[in-house]
Amino acid sequence: MFQAAPVMTPLNGPLLLSRHQANRAYRLIDAVFQPHPHLDGRYESIEEAIGEAIGWLDGLEPEAGQASIGLEVSTSNGDWRTIRHPMPLLCPLPAMVD
Repeated sequence: MFQAAPVMTPLNGPLLLSRHQANRAYRLIDAVFQPHPHLDGRYESIEEAIGEAIGWLDGLEPEAGQASIGLEVSTSNGDWRTIRHPMPLLCPLPAMVD
């Protein structure tokens, strides 16, 4: 009887994605879990989506509902799953260099 060896992946090696994971998309949502009215796009990564939100918030004083930003990921059946509940997006400000 043939028994396949377990698949070993290096800890710091490349991440192999399944077919479903490779096709994932992300979107930003507002305080009521709807697509964000100003940031309603599809993003290829969490970093891209959050970066877009940070860029939009930079220099604005949005309403409380608009400033509460969450994140959803697409599922293999076409639905969306919340992975970050809407809340104010807090991030450290870059240091100012004179």
